[in-house]
Amino acid sequence: MGTPRPLPTFDESQLARAVQNRIYPSMRPSIPGLDYYSDWRPAAGAASDYLDYFEMEDGHLGLAIGDVSAQGVEAALLTSALHSIVRALRFSPGRNVADLVSNIDELFSEICPDNCYATLFFGRYDPILGRLHYVNAGHEPPFVLRKKGTRHRNMRLESGGPWLGMLRKSAYREGVVALEPGDLLVAYTDGLCEATNAQGEEFGWRRFLDCLESGTGRRARELVEEVFTAADEFTAGAPQLDDMTLWLGHIEEVHALPILQLMDHCEEPAAA
Repeated sequence: MGTPRPLPTFDESQLARAVQNRIYPSMRPSIPGLDYYSDWRPAAGAASDYLDYFEMEDGHLGLAIGDVSAQGVEAALLTSALHSIVRALRFSPGRNVADLVSNIDELFSEICPDNCYATLFFGRYDPILGRLHYVNAGHEPPFVLRKKGTRHRNMRLESGGPWLGMLRKSAYREGVVALEPGDLLVAYTDGLCEATNAQGEEFGWRRFLDCLESGTGRRARELVEEVFTAADEFTAGAPQLDDMTLWLGHIEEVHALPILQLMDHCEEPAAA
């Protein structure tokens, strides 16, 4: 018998990163009146952020963003499982986002270890009515940035319930927000504001918000790149402990339907 070949070197962080790269969305569905873009900056050994977006029924956009409380390969596997569950359930009958997230939580709880959980924000955007139906399951609250005159107002999207995997059979509340042309919808993970420089100072909410407010008229891609450039300049190469993920959606227009079509669109289905 010959000399056995040495086993390949196992790099856990590289494997985790490869799994996370695989599930990061590679295509952006075209949604009327919505200019959106996202980016993700991994931290060494983290692999815990989750982001996905996809077209749903009736031309709606589904947006999912979350963070798994694990590290390395375990985080990557749980993130991949969450991605698969959301994708599998996105065409479930009915339009109730709260029921959808309850089903996601039930399936995720079956495979989630007792010492782990995941945050999740799930939104369903209707470009015809300009409405976002959402559930926030413990995630860093996304927000709507709206300019009124020379001032900005931000509306935090907090309605929801507990983290995924925290309880069994959790109940969730659905929130609805009407979006207007010019609004900026912002979803992110906490690693962005918590990015630190060599002195241990955080990039912080105020710097993040200043970047957004100064660039509300720019295209979504430009603004995402500007935010990450500002964070990079602030940290100046200091190692980061957490992934940074940012998704921006700029509402360019809302497509109004004729009144009779609008009534049909909003009509509840008849009871069987």
